[in-house]
Amino acid sequence: MRYISTSEACWRIFQFDLHYRDPAVERLPFHLENEQQVIFPDSTDLDKIVTREGSKSTKFTQWMEANKIYELGKELTYAEFPTKFVWKRETKCWQKRKRDYAIGRIYYAHPASGERHYLRMLLNTKKGCTSFEDIRTIDGVPHPTYKSACQALGFLDDDTEWIDCINEASSWASGAQLRQLFTTILSHCEVTNPKILWDSTWEALCEDMQYKRRIILNIPTLQLTNTQKQAYGLIEIEKLMRQVGKSLKEYTEIELPNAAELDELGNRLINEEVNYDMEKLKDEHKTILNNLNQDQKKAFDKIMESVNKGLGKQIFVEGYSGTGKTYLWKALTTKLRSEGKIVLAVASCGIAALLLQGGRTAHSRFRIPLNITEESTCEIKQGSHLAELLKKTSLILWDGAPMANKHCFEALDKSLRDILRFTNENSDEKPFGGMTIILGGDFRQILPVITKGRREQIVNATIKRSYLWKHFEIFELTQNMRLKCLSDDPIQKQKVAEFAEWILQIGDGKTASDEGEDWIKIPKDLLLQKGENRKELIVESIYPNLLQKYRERDYLEERAILCPRNDTVKEINDHIMSQIQGDEVTYLSLDTVCKATTNTNIMMNMQPTEFLNTLTSPGIPDHELKLKVGLPVMLLRNINQAAGLC
Repeated sequence: MRYISTSEACWRIFQFDLHYRDPAVERLPFHLENEQQVIFPDSTDLDKIVTREGSKSTKFTQWMEANKIYELGKELTYAEFPTKFVWKRETKCWQKRKRDYAIGRIYYAHPASGERHYLRMLLNTKKGCTSFEDIRTIDGVPHPTYKSACQALGFLDDDTEWIDCINEASSWASGAQLRQLFTTILSHCEVTNPKILWDSTWEALCEDMQYKRRIILNIPTLQLTNTQKQAYGLIEIEKLMRQVGKSLKEYTEIELPNAAELDELGNRLINEEVNYDMEKLKDEHKTILNNLNQDQKKAFDKIMESVNKGLGKQIFVEGYSGTGKTYLWKALTTKLRSEGKIVLAVASCGIAALLLQGGRTAHSRFRIPLNITEESTCEIKQGSHLAELLKKTSLILWDGAPMANKHCFEALDKSLRDILRFTNENSDEKPFGGMTIILGGDFRQILPVITKGRREQIVNATIKRSYLWKHFEIFELTQNMRLKCLSDDPIQKQKVAEFAEWILQIGDGKTASDEGEDWIKIPKDLLLQKGENRKELIVESIYPNLLQKYRERDYLEERAILCPRNDTVKEINDHIMSQIQGDEVTYLSLDTVCKATTNTNIMMNMQPTEFLNTLTSPGIPDHELKLKVGLPVMLLRNINQAAGLC
């Protein structure tokens, strides 16, 4: 319960500030040379944009200009600059601060972003820079790249941990698995020198290249040179890199095979979406179509009409768990893909995406920013492989839509209107650029997560509160198809039906009083009776005969213990691990302060390492990761959607 005093009630009624920030924080953008972002209306002439006054003036470039004028600037880094200077939006220049105080925060750059990351590292230490070359100059020696400048300053560690990682895996993993690991490390980790990593591990990565070429060319005695093995290995890695939206061309240190072989790869994204066995899909679709119920068939016909006639409709399929939404998605994808059309199947979370053939998370497929705002757009450039894929797409299918923030759909809407302008007539005036969009889900389940948000803020973040919702046509699935898949045991069917009805009543609020809140009575067969050892009771009820069955994959996939707090999770995990026989292997996290941060030396001296290693944070694994053979592992990040690592 919560008590609000009269004074606090008045304060809120008059809408006085509930909190404030002191000192002010100045967000500092930065960019590579001649790569600053320019925003302009679609109707503006491009020549005028390029030549307009002030188009090349940004906070970052004007910082360098201010350092030429003010002697004080030579004593400050870019992050420290707002403490003594203030940015004037009207004149686009920095002026000496006369009053108040502010601190600077440079926008983050992921280690995988390459030169932007290394530029940010330098900006946290270099003072009084007057040009881009000045930033790269160390002890009077100009360096060709920001990365080499960071190496000269000793900011970059070696890549021993990544080399050891691949060498450790090479004792049991296949060449294809090692190449996937190499791609993951390049894409997600902070690799200092990709060439050294490649030179140190290429033999393991390309071990199966000769065997594969013998099979392809049907020459059992074929012998490849080391150079040929490396070339074929790099082509395979390039295929994997393109799956995650990257390319080996971004790593200039690695010498690529000849361009003709790489060009043959073409648009990998389009190739993936049309690489289906059409005859097999046709047969599968016939079976699925005959099993659709009346509600599913009605939605199916409407969606197919929109795709075949190019109507560009927006349809929302609503239904609680078990009503056959995934089965409907399968009917749509098999039908369209058997005709050679492209369907992009996405979901709001990685686990749900695994239920869709060729499924991906919406964020990874459409490059939706993680920190989404009302002004956000998808990071898709005209002419890119992803843009070309969207131009050829017939249908976008988005499952689990109610749990995504409305700004995600609005970002996709704005991007599709722009990308499809050369494909669909008047695309800028049509929702989603005139493409057929299918959303599915259940508003009874989890809504968008708003950090410390109240009920009204959470509801306001749903797709129903978006300007796009008025364009959607609603189809409801009401028949529980999951009950039909059960055994013929009438007692079992009755129990499952009662449970499904109970869950549905909770979701519809029918168990609550008129005020909207009430106690929920949980059936006794869903409750565990109290015992002396609670952990033992929970584990035995969820994982019966654990020691005999824990190596069986199906046994583990069908069970999970969910806990509201991370410390409870650790407590139960440790209890189960102590019962499992076998050698325990312990991996430790990296326990040094990132050198891209400001005041690195101060940060390292603030707390001893052994204390920092005891801290636990949501969304981050503990310092110690203990494993035994046979134990399941859950990932906290989507590492490789196509391989199910999500």
